[in-house]
Amino acid sequence: MTEAPSERRRSHRIATDKTVQLEIGDQKCVGRVLDISMRGLLIACDPPPNVHEGDSSTARVQLDDAVCCIDVEGTVVHINPGQIGIHCTQMDIDSASRLRRLVELNLADSGLLERELVELIADQKH
Repeated sequence: MTEAPSERRRSHRIATDKTVQLEIGDQKCVGRVLDISMRGLLIACDPPPNVHEGDSSTARVQLDDAVCCIDVEGTVVHINPGQIGIHCTQMDIDSASRLRRLVELNLADSGLLERELVELIADQKH
């Protein structure tokens, strides 16, 4: 029996409504983040034309402070009407720290975050 995608997830997703600027190739869209984790994000926006699964992307998630943001490089993993799923492949240390803090503030158990970070680092080494 196969597991449902939500049961296979190893990262806890945090619901949010932060503004995001998404670039895929030379195409751009502005939307909002529906949920975010250390491994990816789900964005609400109409997908630009000619966007396909596997395309490289960059996303800038605007935090409450106008100067502060989370920059993520990733790959489009799914496209649904009005939504784009991005798997995070790279982020700078400042963005990772901000994302960690966002996740930490929204998780009841800080041990879960530590386990996710260990798994994420191990996955990056492979």
